[in-house]
Amino acid sequence: MDIRLIATDLDGTLFGADHRPAPPTVEAINAAVDAGIIVVAATGRSWFRGVDLAVGTGARIAHFIGSNGGHRMTVATRRLEERIEFGADTVRDVLTRVRAGLGDVGFGFELRDGMVWTDRFVDITPVSLDGDRRPRSPLPDDRFDEVGKMFVAHPDITDVDLVGVVQPLVPGEVNVTTSGVPFVELTPPGADKGSAVARLTESLGLDATHVLAFGDNQNDLSLLEWAGHGVAMGNARAMVKERADEITGTNLEFGVAQVINRLLAP
Repeated sequence: MDIRLIATDLDGTLFGADHRPAPPTVEAINAAVDAGIIVVAATGRSWFRGVDLAVGTGARIAHFIGSNGGHRMTVATRRLEERIEFGADTVRDVLTRVRAGLGDVGFGFELRDGMVWTDRFVDITPVSLDGDRRPRSPLPDDRFDEVGKMFVAHPDITDVDLVGVVQPLVPGEVNVTTSGVPFVELTPPGADKGSAVARLTESLGLDATHVLAFGDNQNDLSLLEWAGHGVAMGNARAMVKERADEITGTNLEFGVAQVINRLLAP
């Protein structure tokens, strides 16, 4: 394999139980960088907090692709180079369709400067992945033109099951996925991990054959299937393992480091 770029998911993949890269993983990532390989984070998290978590323990990650491919930032400059947004009419259309089809649901929105959670969303899922209580906010009707990602939470249907219910309700070009959390995430056309890493790779003069990718959940499938070599974590969903080229150790066994260290071995 002529690997020149590594694209990796964060939670359940690069991150350990504390939602940060552990020392063996940091060491492997930085060894890859020293060998001339570009390392990219590709995550469902947004840049607001995700960048600091990704690099806070010393991993020299060059690019941060957040919101499942919805935006891209150069880590060194903290400059947002790309952000794909829904049109305001599409946001209204999605709200109307999902409410009509599911009724009792909560919504969240990623805006340009932070997250907004409706009362019902907070009722259903009050605490974030990092253990923070979500603040309640009114529906941001006047800011629908800056929505990069939408969230839908249902009191009884969660995770992949909710993906299957929401997908037929929204316009066909809208991406609907989950990263293992109880709710689902909606992004505009082109805002999926595979497409986002492909755009970055092309800008660097590389292609899919140069890319090694890691992931564990449904939102990683587009990346693992596009990359020249897609690796599923040992803790990955069955659907991810079935469609990957290789299965490594779990995130708690430093599965990403296992593959990188083998790649760099003389």
